[in-house]
Amino acid sequence: MLTPPGAGCLGRRILVVGDVNTGKTTLCQRWLNELCQQGLGSRIALVEMAPTISRELAMKRGIVGAGGELRVPAGSEVLDLRASLVPPRLSSSSESEALEKAERNAQIIDTLIGRLEPQRDILFINDVTLFLQARSAASLIEAAGFDKRTTLVINGYRGERLGGGALTRHETAEMSELERAFAEQGEVVRLTHRYDSTPGSA
Repeated sequence: MLTPPGAGCLGRRILVVGDVNTGKTTLCQRWLNELCQQGLGSRIALVEMAPTISRELAMKRGIVGAGGELRVPAGSEVLDLRASLVPPRLSSSSESEALEKAERNAQIIDTLIGRLEPQRDILFINDVTLFLQARSAASLIEAAGFDKRTTLVINGYRGERLGGGALTRHETAEMSELERAFAEQGEVVRLTHRYDSTPGSA
């Protein structure tokens, strides 16, 4: 029997999935805060993959609250790996443009993952789907050293509100592979309740 989503995350390998504004980031932020309050910050690494979405763009596309970032508590000693990334689907006028942006994002994220420290055995990844738009679940599992982490907390988009196309098909296929991996060696938490477009609740 799986531990309920509201319980602590330490020692678990969790993939949180859901549509826009279902509270994925909010749940993971709570877990991150709890671990930092326990003084475990020096063991934690965070790879922040959420893109920067302007409020104007979010309102135009009807997805206010999407793209929430995880925030590291001050003085926690968490290794905070993040960079400026763009939302390929939302900011592109063509499929080819979206694919090019997805590849550029993935190259930046490759660099962030390369800076992970092996002694950080607790790994958080926010909005993993941005990486999976141009990479594979298998490459993520290997590059981020999942087998070396005692705790994994990852979230990603799984829904229909952001449209289709080649990028979405690739992302969906790789998310399915990641879900399969966590179903076998961890757990998948599916969120379905839609929040009221609260920023940071994506």
